Amino acid sequence: MISEGFLKAERPLAQHSTSLAARVPQPDELAAMLAAAAPRLRLALAESLRPLLGGEKAQVECSKVEKIAAPRLHKMIDPVAVNLLLEDAGGAQMLASLDYAGALVLTDQVFGGRGDAPGVLPDRLPAATDLTMARLAAALGEALAGALERPQPLRLAARSEVLGKLVRARDDDMFLALRCEVALPGRNPWAVQLVMRLSQAALLLVEGARAPRPVDAAADVPVQSLDAPFADLPLELVAVLAEMSVPVSRISALRPGDTIPLAIPANIPLYLDRVAIAHGQAGSADGVLALRLTRLTHSQTEGHTHDR
Repeated sequence: MISEGFLKAERPLAQHSTSLAARVPQPDELAAMLAAAAPRLRLALAESLRPLLGGEKAQVECSKVEKIAAPRLHKMIDPVAVNLLLEDAGGAQMLASLDYAGALVLTDQVFGGRGDAPGVLPDRLPAATDLTMARLAAALGEALAGALERPQPLRLAARSEVLGKLVRARDDDMFLALRCEVALPGRNPWAVQLVMRLSQAALLLVEGARAPRPVDAAADVPVQSLDAPFADLPLELVAVLAEMSVPVSRISALRPGDTIPLAIPANIPLYLDRVAIAHGQAGSADGVLALRLTRLTHSQTEGHTHDR
């Protein structure tokens, strides 16, 4: 499970705003507020997606806002999909979901293609799609901030490919859902489903309800990634010394004792969860093969959490 801000329905809105203490906006009012923000979202999303789409401006169309229960949400979103949980500075959250086909279509377009998805979807998304989804999360966070008139972009708080880990099928809360379809001329469209909890809608939509997240007075120093207990968590690093293309006939003829020459590149990538975080040169240290780092690329791994 993820943060209580998204999973707890009984959070009192009045504590965030004296203007809401007398009357909490009704569900129909909140749905109308989200519908009113949809035109701004269309424009903001088209602009924020430009860097992903080679500078081209996409046509974005948003559906009507629906009020739905959790069982209906689980029918709308595939059991296995790309689910991105975005969060504002006050802790209010919005879910953005793409099916596997849409994620692959967008990835193909990011790399200059028409947006063709394979006939048979893979069991696991390729590394290029993982990177594309991280960039999409940033674009969505920026677009939502503009459409909802927030001072800062919403950030990626968590990612899971299993919807049930973010929203229980028997969740008692209601949700507001909005589907946005993105299309470029002559290319295949893709769509993202945006969902917010009705119990948190006012925190995202009503200006008076917005307040910084409460800070525990006893916790003046924020927890850093190098603090306990995170500093001792083991992470698997993979250094790729060589990659090659070998004909099928050669592979089928391989026998024990055969020798395969390796061309080790000057810059060897170092991967964390299939994302390159550094490059280095092969050498030796204390009599064993070693990698001397020449360049770090930490920024590629910041801002997202995978939940597989």
